[in-house]
Amino acid sequence: MNIDDQVISIEYAKKLKELGVKQHSIFVWEYHNEQYYRVQYIPYAVVPNTFNEPEWYSAFSASELMELIPPIIDTKNNEPFNNFRFDLQRSVVVKDNEIIPVFLVNYHCDTFQVESGSPFFALKLIMHNIYDAKLEDCLAKLLIWLIENGYVNYGQPDITK
Repeated sequence: MNIDDQVISIEYAKKLKELGVKQHSIFVWEYHNEQYYRVQYIPYAVVPNTFNEPEWYSAFSASELMELIPPIIDTKNNEPFNNFRFDLQRSVVVKDNEIIPVFLVNYHCDTFQVESGSPFFALKLIMHNIYDAKLEDCLAKLLIWLIENGYVNYGQPDITK
């Protein structure tokens, strides 16, 4: 497996930098143009502040992204149905009659109410499921959604929102 397969894709790396996520990762995308870019090993602890260059983007791994994603979100709305817990699953999608293994992420409400006529297993989700065949890109999409919707601030978890 190539290192490119173990870090987020360059388009998500660019978006996370644009959203203000701190550029602290052990790998970076070295971007020259649309035809030439590659992943480099440059630990930020050894080479500080090299990520402020406009053509360097943190190439986060899944474990680095998991440190940025909050385990629980409190929406402060509709108590007691306001706490949502992180959920990661391995699943499949069917596209053009082809079964594609994917990773699926979401936050589900940790409190539910059984009502007459409703299935007891129905979970309240904070959003539509986010999925991708690549775990790192799935987590990057989630972090982007969390930032754009105000649940985290510049890559720093804010579980008190």
